[in-house]
Amino acid sequence: MAYTPSGLTPASFGNMTLGAGAFYVGLDMTGVTKDTTAAEFADILQNAVEEGKNLGATAKGGTFAATPQVRQIECDGMTYPVIGSTVFDSWDIRLTTTIKEITKTNLQLALATAEEEEESGAVLINSTLLPKHYIPTIGWAGLYVDGGLIYIELQNALNTAGMTLQFADKGEGTVAVEFRGHQGDLANMGFAPCRIWFFRN
Repeated sequence: MAYTPSGLTPASFGNMTLGAGAFYVGLDMTGVTKDTTAAEFADILQNAVEEGKNLGATAKGGTFAATPQVRQIECDGMTYPVIGSTVFDSWDIRLTTTIKEITKTNLQLALATAEEEEESGAVLINSTLLPKHYIPTIGWAGLYVDGGLIYIELQNALNTAGMTLQFADKGEGTVAVEFRGHQGDLANMGFAPCRIWFFRN
């Protein structure tokens, strides 16, 4: 019998994620360590929902993209790229989804420079991007088939896609967002503005 190459093992299914997961804003990761279990992190996520630190219902899932900004050093006589000749100048870090809960808080996150008018309570869109407009952390949590959890956090995020509120007859309003991470600490410029945790039982 001929051997059929396959990457499938008995552990494969436990390493697959299920569903669209959920997005969280300002999740406190203080005290989370490499020994934190999935059950302990699930409690943190549940508390965040109760505190209103999430985007609520979303549609069409989402994406996490970490794209390197690649530069190739050119040299005479170098026919092919050589190890060391390719440079990653930086990483473009993004989380995207489509928000279905049209709340004041969600629209302020989507509008990036939004501010609330003190007297009327109306949301205003400022023309100037200031440090206070960056979202300190926004992240996505997903579930593994075996009950484990994964969490991806962007730091100093801005929705760089602008905001289009779409609404339709016999449909729900939606806002597509694309949050981009920004480095806020010059001492950490050697790292992309994101962190990824794996919580297994």
